[in-house]
Amino acid sequence: MISRRNFLKIAGLTSVVVGAGYTTGKLTGNSKFVNYTVHGFIPADEQVIANLVSAFKNKIKSNTEPIIIADSKVGEIINRIDLKSRKENFSNSGSITYRIKRLDKQIDSDIIVSDANNAVYSLDDLNSVFEHIRSGLKNRKSDYFFTAEYSENDFLSSIFKLNKKEVVVENEKGLVDRISLENNYKNILIDGPQGKTGLKIENGFVKIHSSTCRYEICKHTTASGVGNIIACAPNKVLIKIERV
Repeated sequence: MISRRNFLKIAGLTSVVVGAGYTTGKLTGNSKFVNYTVHGFIPADEQVIANLVSAFKNKIKSNTEPIIIADSKVGEIINRIDLKSRKENFSNSGSITYRIKRLDKQIDSDIIVSDANNAVYSLDDLNSVFEHIRSGLKNRKSDYFFTAEYSENDFLSSIFKLNKKEVVVENEKGLVDRISLENNYKNILIDGPQGKTGLKIENGFVKIHSSTCRYEICKHTTASGVGNIIACAPNKVLIKIERV
């Protein structure tokens, strides 16, 4: 299986390279926000996908129509499994997003989960069902990076702040700051193990203007929409845009 540190490192690099919006830092929560996410390096096995989606649905207890970001064939499989996993007693109504992306090369399979109150990639939060799925992945190589995410805001927040966006800044220690995307800042410095990462917010767009890592991949990414992510895995810096 993959160590927690290596999972974070690989997932972080994957999110930068494929630009698919996978979370790579720590999830931070407040009283208005509920989040539960399953991340996995998984083989091209429909039964594994079915087990993950079913366990995820039983955890979040929601029949909301999902957003599926995937190739058409895999997307159809996820949609079919999601439909089969719905139950009449599910009453939660937050948003559900599935993402699955083929990897450039195979690595060891593994899954981890996170929520708004626990550190991301915490193995301690795996319930017995996810632990069973994880055990079944031992010694298997992965073909896909899979994410299933559930999130919800409280009712008043959804009414009065529907169009408000925040830039969530995190490093290896957790939350650094939450900044309104409506404000402009030329130079926000974020500490990391390799030095400082420089962030610029201007006219609703977020961009890294300076980086201490070798390849500076993060400098070529711009974020403006909810769910957009800029990640610097070497310096363990994550910038994510959220609705508030």
